[in-house]
Amino acid sequence: MSERVALQYPRRWWWLGLAGLLLIAALSLLPLRAAALAIPNGDKLNHCVAYIVLMLYFGQLAGAHLRQRVSVIIGLIAYGVLIEASQSVMPPRTAEWADLAANLCGILIGLVLLRTPLGRLLIAVEQRF
Repeated sequence: MSERVALQYPRRWWWLGLAGLLLIAALSLLPLRAAALAIPNGDKLNHCVAYIVLMLYFGQLAGAHLRQRVSVIIGLIAYGVLIEASQSVMPPRTAEWADLAANLCGILIGLVLLRTPLGRLLIAVEQRF
């Protein structure tokens, strides 16, 4: 079994991740008009994909230990709940249970994808540059 390589610049990756969370929060809360996907429940697909990316990203930063991965999962669930709760009091946005379900699906898919080469993407980026 190969030894796991650590990130060389974890602090930079964490700051970039925080910026990503802030961007998602802004896009989720500001009254912006985005083009809707021309598929039924396309916004749920957006939620799922966003949380796949978040789980892949922060899962790599947290490392492979179960406790760390569980912390990321709990943090992303709390983040999703906070966004939905904020949307419930910020018209014209609305909160939906289905959005939270889509977020959870994305987290679970991201968790599975962490076991693929995508789960080593940040290390590959560092080695490339």
